[in-house]
Amino acid sequence: MHSFFIKKKSSVVAILTVFFLAQPFSYAQSEPSIKSAGADLANFPNSAFTLPQGQAYVEVSPVNYSGSNASSPSQYSAGYLLRYGLFDDLELRLMSSGITVVDDAQKTTGMSAQTFDFKWHLIDADEESNLPAVGLEFALQTNLASRAFQGGTNPSLSLNFDQRLPYEIDFEYNLGFVSQQTELGQSQYQLALSWAFQREIVTDVAVFVNGYTNTANGLTTSAIGGGAQWIPIERLALFANVSGGVTKTTPSIYSLIGFAVAF
Repeated sequence: MHSFFIKKKSSVVAILTVFFLAQPFSYAQSEPSIKSAGADLANFPNSAFTLPQGQAYVEVSPVNYSGSNASSPSQYSAGYLLRYGLFDDLELRLMSSGITVVDDAQKTTGMSAQTFDFKWHLIDADEESNLPAVGLEFALQTNLASRAFQGGTNPSLSLNFDQRLPYEIDFEYNLGFVSQQTELGQSQYQLALSWAFQREIVTDVAVFVNGYTNTANGLTTSAIGGGAQWIPIERLALFANVSGGVTKTTPSIYSLIGFAVAF
């Protein structure tokens, strides 16, 4: 157990060092704000917006619980999402479910897979024409994980949309595909949809409802829930999200508590 954490700690430190030094000559042109692009871990969909060049977000969900479903036990994880603005419209991202503990007979514990991700902001919203802002996101899940959590190299692609609805409701939704490897080592692609409706109820406090659906070959996972986000200072967001599965193959409950910091 000790050797596992020493090896994983050194590899994660190396990845983080490369991540934050990837653009040593770029610089932030404005004061960092957690509001400029918004925290992506707070709800299910990711926004269409990217960080300004040279700025970074660190998003962490130290409390992340998924209940059991028809074929899998419950699990706890402490995930993270690291974001860096390569350019104003192009963002480099590194994400993982982090240290994960599965409630099986062996109490399987280890580091979940590292996923490298690019997000590209394509166009801004046109409110007069009711057209959303659009972003494109490509991610690649790798085998950089503990052996028990290695699931092969799996790409995913998503179109991210953001638009303002009447009554100051923000509508955010993603449409694309995700992939995973079957027990036979074959790639399986799933249509992926996630969405959220969010509204600020008082200054810097917002509530939202959100959900997701992934489906392929007659197998569907889907959940609906809600949560809240509070921005106590310009560089910090606190958030929580709780949802329930609506199919037998979806975790019975999903809960997340986290924070995001802007640099």
